[in-house]
Amino acid sequence: MTLPPKFLLILSLFQISLGLGWILGYVLLPPTIFCYEQAAEHLLAGEYRTVRPEGLNTENSIVLQPYDYFNKGQTAQLPVVSLHRESSLNSFASYPPNPMDYTVLFRHLYEQGARNVYVMSPMTWEEKPDSIVKAAVGYELDRFLHKALGRQMSESARRSPLPPDWKDLIIPASNIVGKTDQFPRADRFVGEPPQITTSAPSLGTVVENNELFSPAPENRVSPPLFIRWGGDIIPTLPLVAALNALDLKPSDVRIIPGDTLFLGGKRSIPLDKNGRIPLAANSSPTILDTKEVIVPVMSGLRPPDTTAVRKLLSSADAVLVSEPSALSDTPDAQSLLAAQTVRSIMGALAPAPAVLIPIAPAWVQWIIVLDVLLLSVWALRFQRRGRFITWGLCILFVPFIAWYLFSAHDTWFPVMTPITAVLCVALACSLFPPPLPPFLLSTSAAADE
Repeated sequence: MTLPPKFLLILSLFQISLGLGWILGYVLLPPTIFCYEQAAEHLLAGEYRTVRPEGLNTENSIVLQPYDYFNKGQTAQLPVVSLHRESSLNSFASYPPNPMDYTVLFRHLYEQGARNVYVMSPMTWEEKPDSIVKAAVGYELDRFLHKALGRQMSESARRSPLPPDWKDLIIPASNIVGKTDQFPRADRFVGEPPQITTSAPSLGTVVENNELFSPAPENRVSPPLFIRWGGDIIPTLPLVAALNALDLKPSDVRIIPGDTLFLGGKRSIPLDKNGRIPLAANSSPTILDTKEVIVPVMSGLRPPDTTAVRKLLSSADAVLVSEPSALSDTPDAQSLLAAQTVRSIMGALAPAPAVLIPIAPAWVQWIIVLDVLLLSVWALRFQRRGRFITWGLCILFVPFIAWYLFSAHDTWFPVMTPITAVLCVALACSLFPPPLPPFLLSTSAAADE
């Protein structure tokens, strides 16, 4: 078969101009034609970890939903009520606060809208409270939807048995892929148990003398979210606080140490081998003074609904209450780090605003398909080896491109299957034509001479 030189020139110019235009358009407007997901991930690299296409909207724009890492801090503020010396003396008569001071604090937190409270204070006193006082503190704390008491822990040469109320915290072994030997070991409580009567569970917060739980601020990493108690993996208080806010259980947690932490099977957070996650840049908590929480209440009425503190407490995923272990004039650093961790987890799991990318017009996409088909015709000007390579590429790419464009336009997939099959057969027949009859072979040879 011989094609006129003018036709080959026009076909060549069409092929080259369209190819260059396609490449230039892809560079200047990254995800326009092909590979929407891959191009979007490359475009948003460093900001998000996963970008998933979610189809077309009403304006025929491709909807890309970025997930993972951090949603630019678009999550609720997380307050820390720090009971350091200066803050406590603003509301209480003495320092450190006594059990009845905690009763007053918990009651005001509840009345101002807080629903999830986590106490990182030891809740022990030299003068042991009587049963009435312990019951009063426990009653006020039990009014919250979710609550927990943080317990300091350490390693021990003789492992203590796992507390009975921690059985439900164990991460199922089937949910862990990889080795957890780098997670910090803690199998002994430090100090006395809380001296109050409450249904709030005790949770691990700090491993004594363990640098993993006190990383330098410039490292921008959380304390470990897990501990190893014997052969069991148990979440620490920051992760449990996040799980409660998400209405998840420890059995919903899946771990790949050194890679990913999955929560609920839908969202993921980068996880290092020590069980830590990176902290969002703007995850600093809001420090509340006790005088901002304990407000005057007249005639038994609730505090006013319009205060900024009430709005903060009622919208927070968690409220941390912390009393420094020493006579300190500043907030407890460990509680601030725990608050940053909870807020970073919640911010990482909140879906970011969708990215809309205009889809290429249908006629542009079909020109690309036709362009590949014309490329197979253009291959006629090459020698046998060139034709073989060019036609082979056409056979490989045409069904893929046609399927991709049909699926981008949400066409029913089974309809596309026979179409791609016909294309493959047709192009294969053109690549491997049936043998010519003898009299045609002699005619062809004479023409070549």
